[in-house]
Amino acid sequence: MTSPGQPPHDPDADPKAELRVIAAETPPDSTLNDSFVVLSAGGAAVLAVVFAVALLAGGPLPLYGGALAAGLLLLAVAVRRYFTDRFPDVEAVEPRAIPGAEAAENEPLADVAPVGPRRTFLKRFLLAAGAVFGVGIAVPPIASLGPAPRSTLRTTAWREGRRLVTTDGVPVRAADIAEGGLASLWPEGAVGEERAAVVLLRLSDPPRPPTVAAWVVAPGLVAYSKVCTHAGCPVALYRERDNALFCPCHQSTFDPSRGAVPTFGPAARALPQLPLGVDADGFLVALGDFQAPVGPAFD
Repeated sequence: MTSPGQPPHDPDADPKAELRVIAAETPPDSTLNDSFVVLSAGGAAVLAVVFAVALLAGGPLPLYGGALAAGLLLLAVAVRRYFTDRFPDVEAVEPRAIPGAEAAENEPLADVAPVGPRRTFLKRFLLAAGAVFGVGIAVPPIASLGPAPRSTLRTTAWREGRRLVTTDGVPVRAADIAEGGLASLWPEGAVGEERAAVVLLRLSDPPRPPTVAAWVVAPGLVAYSKVCTHAGCPVALYRERDNALFCPCHQSTFDPSRGAVPTFGPAARALPQLPLGVDADGFLVALGDFQAPVGPAFD
């Protein structure tokens, strides 16, 4: 089937023959189109910067969302308008292989050459605007990842000599905890730092391995990380009758008399034990940081 004015298809035509151009209309230079490309691309770059600044500054969603949508639209318009005078309007015939015959390798599908070198400035400006736009929409997501964790996953605020305090910042003495009692405590100066929270309890039964006896303040006062090793929920329930610590999220159960090893539920690691001691004033202090990573495994 041929279009009006198109010569009939020649079945003997060489499938590798060049595209036969019947008519070609070269678009004229257009200063108006050039200005449209510059304004659209420049506007897209400006809106990308607005998007990045508004998002990083915590601006309202309509502001940075609208800036991103409008920027994408303007960039698409700029690219589209850039090519309007880059290629001629061509009517041509492209020879095809005879049906059933072996297809020629590397057969050209089209061979419409663009108009000669035109508006190098526009090309560079469009590429620069695209680069600014790409950086503008990439920076906020990367920045939102936050700083690299470095050693913060392996260490907490506990240091040798740091006192155990209540949520109100009051230091705790060994005598403040009754037998079978439990208290949620923090490092002095780091109240509210979740990864450093500990549960302090006085055991009804003598501690057994793998509890580190040197870190137990007599009689039977021991401290463990409050962060569950399964999913990071707070372990805040203690049933003295069963001598068991519980995580309320997924019912992981730990034995505080035996180094807080898991006895039930999905947790697979024991709660890290805090090296515990007493300072010269009789207040409970840490003898160092936890010797095992706190919370769920990450290696």
